[in-house]
Amino acid sequence: MRSAAHNTLAPTYRKALKTWRPVILYFGSQHCPACEMAGPVFRGIAETYRHQAHIYMLNTVDSPRHPNVTGTPTVLFYKDGKLLKKLKGIGTEEALRADFARHIGRVKPAREKRKPTHDLTWLRRTLRRLCTVPRATERLNRRVCC
Repeated sequence: MRSAAHNTLAPTYRKALKTWRPVILYFGSQHCPACEMAGPVFRGIAETYRHQAHIYMLNTVDSPRHPNVTGTPTVLFYKDGKLLKKLKGIGTEEALRADFARHIGRVKPAREKRKPTHDLTWLRRTLRRLCTVPRATERLNRRVCC
């Protein structure tokens, strides 16, 4: 059954779906007012997931026909070549974020650089003043001679 569904897809889509990563296809049109509003919202959310999934924003005029797209904007979530969810329109921003998190996974927050736990100037000063055995005997010899 899976091969029958894949045979109806254009070769470009079949090639894009042959990956272990999740694939998200956004179909929009430049003449669609809803797509003009949904495009920047989708792009903003998709930016945070760009390292975890393959995300494509496609123009329906330029790209080959997809059998699951009947209107614009449409978002298709694929994993392992299987269609997981189809969104006709994107709904609210929170709902779209929830769909991304459900189908791709949560994104770890960026790590903050930690402040160094050591003080290099103090360490250098201490090591300079450190009295090793050869240095101590040298100092003692200088004091005794003078």
